[in-house]
Amino acid sequence: MSYKLGLLLSLVYMISTLLLGGDIFCLIAVHNNLDAIALTVSYRISMDGRVSNETIDWIRNEGAEYVAVTETTPRIGDTFVFEIYKDYEPMIIKKSTIRVAVRRSTVVGFYEIA
Repeated sequence: MSYKLGLLLSLVYMISTLLLGGDIFCLIAVHNNLDAIALTVSYRISMDGRVSNETIDWIRNEGAEYVAVTETTPRIGDTFVFEIYKDYEPMIIKKSTIRVAVRRSTVVGFYEIA
């Protein structure tokens, strides 16, 4: 009889641990997705010399949002800093949403000069 009670109590901890592992795995997947998006955006900004509307639309179609950290309009040779983020609804880590963000920089016109 006591082993059944012990099994029930340990299941609570085991399920909590599995949900925590699932949350961490999902956070890693979201971060990797944002990193891939940021790499593509960095290449596009460097090639176009600006942040085009097509690039911003592509980011939104991927389910992310774009924020320019650098305030000025980039010129060739300038370093442009931007941030891409997504909101994640965790299962057990936190009750509210978590904003996963990636901040990257690119040199405008780097691919055209080389």
